[in-house]
Amino acid sequence: MKFVAIVRSPARLDEAARTLSDAANLTLAEARMRLAPEPPALLVRLEPDKADPLAATLRKAGLAVLAVDVRCPTDKERTVARSFALDDIGITFTPRLGESMQVGWTDVLAILRGLRLSRSEVERTEKSKSFSVGSAVATGGLRMTRTLTKTVRSSEEATEQVILVYARGGSVATLAETQVDYSCMGALMQPSTTGNMAELARLLREKARGAFYDERLLRLGRRTLPFLSGGEARSQTSAVTKTVTDTSGALDILAEVMRQALLQGLLP
Repeated sequence: MKFVAIVRSPARLDEAARTLSDAANLTLAEARMRLAPEPPALLVRLEPDKADPLAATLRKAGLAVLAVDVRCPTDKERTVARSFALDDIGITFTPRLGESMQVGWTDVLAILRGLRLSRSEVERTEKSKSFSVGSAVATGGLRMTRTLTKTVRSSEEATEQVILVYARGGSVATLAETQVDYSCMGALMQPSTTGNMAELARLLREKARGAFYDERLLRLGRRTLPFLSGGEARSQTSAVTKTVTDTSGALDILAEVMRQALLQGLLP
C-alpha cells in the first residue's frame, strides 16, 4: 500500500479540490476536506498500481504531490543517538549500542525538528449508594437506598521533541529529547531538555548551512493521521474505557514524505 501526500499548499484551493475530486473519485466536499490540513498531509491510501498514477496525474496538474510506501523508516532503522560530538568537519552520533554514525557538515541533506505525543484517556463509571427517603417511602421501607452513577474522566499526556538528521548517503540519526546525554554541549548546555533541543537545533543549522531545515513537525507531529493504523488503541471493560494515542508513527510518515519530497525537488 502507498499514501499519496501533498507537501505544499495549492495556490488555488478550489481548482486543486476539483482536480483531486476528479482524479481520486471523491466528492468535491471530501476533496476540499483532505486538502485543508497544513501540509505535509495525506490525501489517500491506495494500492501502488493506483497510487503512483494518481500522484503523477496530480503532479501534472501542478500540485506538489508524491506517493510513499505505507511502511516507512522508524527509529529501528535510524541511529538513535545517546551522545554526539561536533567539530568543524562534522558530527558523530553515538548510540547506546552499535556503531557510531559520522556525517560531514557538507553531507547533511536535511534537519527536521519534530515532536511526538503519547496520550492516555480513561473514562471510568463509578456507582455508589446513598440513603433515599423517597425510596423508603415508596417501597414501605423495603428499599432504603438509591444507586448513583457518575462518569469520571482523566487523562495523561507526554511529549518528546526529536531532531532527525539526514545524510546525503541515506543514513539517518535521531536525537530524541529524553534519550540524549547533553553534557557534551559543555558551556552551551541549557537547564532544561526543551532548551537543549532548541540549542542543538540552532547549532546544527549553523554548522550545516547547506542542509534543508524545517520545524513544521513540531506542530504536525502532535496530530494523528487519516488512513494510518496503530495511532490509537482502545480497551474497554464494563466500568472502564481507556484510549491510548501515540503519534510517533504519524511523525515517521510525515518525515519520510518530506525527505522524499526534498529528493524529488518538491521542497523547499
